Amino acid sequence: MNKVIRFLDELSDEELYEFEKDMKSGIINKFIEQKKEYFKVKDKMCSVCGNNVDEDCLVLIYGDPRIGVRSKAHFCGTDCMEYFMNKNIRKNKEEKNEKRIIKNKKIERQT
Repeated sequence: MNKVIRFLDELSDEELYEFEKDMKSGIINKFIEQKKEYFKVKDKMCSVCGNNVDEDCLVLIYGDPRIGVRSKAHFCGTDCMEYFMNKNIRKNKEEKNEKRIIKNKKIERQT
C-alpha cells in the first residue's frame, strides 16, 4: 500500500483529478481485472517438460519492460524453472560474448 500512497503523492493536481475521474468511470478497475486475468493460469503446460500445471504453479515473467517485450513461462517445479533459467542465461551470456568479440575485432581492424 505504501507504493500506492507514494504514487498518489507524486501526482500533480491535474494528474490527481484525471486519476480520480478514471477511477470513477471504472477504467482503473478494468485495468486491475485485466492484470489479474493475465496472471491466471488456464490450461497451461510447463515450459520445459510439457506437464500440465495448476493455478499455483511457478511463473516467470521476463523480458525488457522498456520496449514492451514481456514473456511468461509456467513451470511444474523448481527443477524445470532452474533448467529454463540456466539455459537462457547461458544463451544470453554467449550472445553478449560474441558481440563483444565482434566489436573488438572491428576496433582492431580500424587501428
